[in-house]
Amino acid sequence: MATLAVKGGKSVIPGGMKASWPVFDEADKQALIRVLESGKWGRLSYEKPEDSEVGKFEGEFSRFIGVRHGVAVTNGTAALEIALRAGGVESGDEVIVPAVTFIATATAVLAVNAIPIFVDMVPDTYQLDPDAVEKAVTEKTRAIVPVHYAGYPVDMDRIIEVAGRHGLLVVEDCAHAHGSEWRGRRVGSIGDLGCFSLQSSKTLNCGEGGIIVTDSDDLAAKCFSYHHIGRVPGRPFYEHHLAAGNYRMTEFQGALLRTQLARLGEQTETRYRAGEHLAKRLGEIDGVSALRRDPRVTNRGYYFFVVRYEKDGFGGVHRDVFMDALRAEGVPCGAGYGVPLYRNPVFTEKRFGRGHPALALDYSAVRCPVADRVLAEEQITLNTHLLLNGIGAMDQIADAVQKIKDNAGELGELARGA
Repeated sequence: MATLAVKGGKSVIPGGMKASWPVFDEADKQALIRVLESGKWGRLSYEKPEDSEVGKFEGEFSRFIGVRHGVAVTNGTAALEIALRAGGVESGDEVIVPAVTFIATATAVLAVNAIPIFVDMVPDTYQLDPDAVEKAVTEKTRAIVPVHYAGYPVDMDRIIEVAGRHGLLVVEDCAHAHGSEWRGRRVGSIGDLGCFSLQSSKTLNCGEGGIIVTDSDDLAAKCFSYHHIGRVPGRPFYEHHLAAGNYRMTEFQGALLRTQLARLGEQTETRYRAGEHLAKRLGEIDGVSALRRDPRVTNRGYYFFVVRYEKDGFGGVHRDVFMDALRAEGVPCGAGYGVPLYRNPVFTEKRFGRGHPALALDYSAVRCPVADRVLAEEQITLNTHLLLNGIGAMDQIADAVQKIKDNAGELGELARGA
């Protein structure tokens, strides 16, 4: 009689583990009602930030990150595009980006008419490889966009060192990393600018939204103008100084983000404790592990919990078969973004628009061996919101993995179609 649920046995988590998200209470409802009844649903006047829900959120979030300025915008993609423009990235410039992340990191570069240059990842942390970054620098390179993938901070010591030596702009993509820390500093405060997504799957969210943070007065002023149709504070309302769009956040979003931000610290700590516990449990099972723990990572605001799968520990069975078995035991899981960015049709088929400088590159020839292997064979992702279920739930996940390990013979039968 079969033991594994995928072969007809009883699952470790009957009905499957659920993740409750978003979390909200009466405070969130009252915040939205407050804006509704005020009649002020959008922010046009920027003279007094304290009179605006968005202005208050910008200040509160900037203090949370540890910088002086924040500019809230429509989404994380817009945040990246505006940050690149504000940092002086122009047509034909090259911008170094990781091969593994959400597509917006690269398409934001295309949107400013610049050229994304993809580089590989570190094999045991899955983060942007600083050595690969340095090798990719040319006379055309203008910026680096390190992504704190899955909420795990990039080696920012080396990134800042490389950027300083070559005079490059650093725009941190923190879409996965709300609350993550590198040597006690929150990510987003280390580079020239930090960009956060506030979209519904993120650990701080208002449905759709984004924010740019910086300590630079000059960059903050440029971000402000680029997100506000080229306007400049103190000048006439219909006087425009830059060719820019409207990326303003609504007052509803600002109010909701303020109540969500109030609980982010506690939620981050809950996820962190759960993640550390799960990493320890997985470390006791041959064939799976968490990402290598760098002691310079002093906090991690998870977006994914990443499991590294080694097929040799499971009799050579492919990861996808293992994931089918894990799901059957009640653990929802995925493989992240599926393929490196350069394998997406937008790059392989050069869908950039007539005359775009990136047309000169043959992205179909790009190869990042670590990224290719990780996404095809190794990476398993667990949704961050599962971590809010606490230590007991992490034990259930580890127990499910251990069960599959203990019944690797049945897993092999599944792989062979037996």
